[in-house]
Amino acid sequence: MNIVFNMGIVRGLLTLVLFLAFMTLWAWAWNKNRQHDFERMARLPLEDQDTHPEAPR
Repeated sequence: MNIVFNMGIVRGLLTLVLFLAFMTLWAWAWNKNRQHDFERMARLPLEDQDTHPEAPR
C-alpha cells in the first residue's frame, strides 16, 4: 500500500495534533482538582505582603 503524503494531509494531521493538545490543556486547566489552586492564586493580589516574606518588595 503506497500512501502519498501531500501538504493537505500534513496540514490536517498538524491541525489534529494541535487540537488534541489544546483540548488536553483545557481539560487540565478546568479540572476540579485545580480549583483550590486557582482560588488561592486569585486572592494573592489582595493579601498583605507581610504574610508572604518570600515575595519581592
